[in-house]
Amino acid sequence: MTNTVNSFTPTAVLITEDAEFLDGGRTCVDPKLVTPLHLDSDTNSGWLYTREEWAKFQADPFFEPRICRRYGHHEGLQAGERVELLPDMWVVKFDETKYWSDDIRDRATRIFGVYVFDRRKHVHCCSFEATYELHFMGTDWDERPDLTDEEREELFEAIYGADDTDVKYVGVRGVDRMLSEEIHAGFPPKGSAGGYKTEVTAVVTDDAVEELREYNRMCQL
Repeated sequence: MTNTVNSFTPTAVLITEDAEFLDGGRTCVDPKLVTPLHLDSDTNSGWLYTREEWAKFQADPFFEPRICRRYGHHEGLQAGERVELLPDMWVVKFDETKYWSDDIRDRATRIFGVYVFDRRKHVHCCSFEATYELHFMGTDWDERPDLTDEEREELFEAIYGADDTDVKYVGVRGVDRMLSEEIHAGFPPKGSAGGYKTEVTAVVTDDAVEELREYNRMCQL
């Protein structure tokens, strides 16, 4: 396990039971009560350093921290502790026009599903191919420019009335290709798909999804 960078860069967190709290029916993690960790590797295995341990390692290259990550599993944890990689959250939008009814397509020329996902989290669903877990956030569309105000309002109600909270599992390679077109928040792609990285304060994936869902309620992703 080699030293890959010289500076302490938090890429994971150490979570104890004290950092967890109930928010309705969900168990959440308080970002202020976790310990940032530096994973000294660009693979799925490596040493995990606290800031203090990293300073000791800089002074003594033979120093070994308490926690080691091996192929996604963690060694050296104490009772009630767990380690989570910090979420790397992205928004992806892709063309779903063909799934909509003819009357909707007559008024909206292109319709995009909007999803968020953690790029660090790979899921295997009855397949050898790794997938991303895409969480539905809403719908973007391009409407016909000649719509009346009444038709525009009817289109809005029809599309938003059909929105749900589905989760899709899409192959990693396919989604990564979609992200090749970088777009900005609030805008649909010029082509069939696009995406962008988005920042969150949450330190675990589930909390990050809920944070982005709440953000999306206030302003469109």
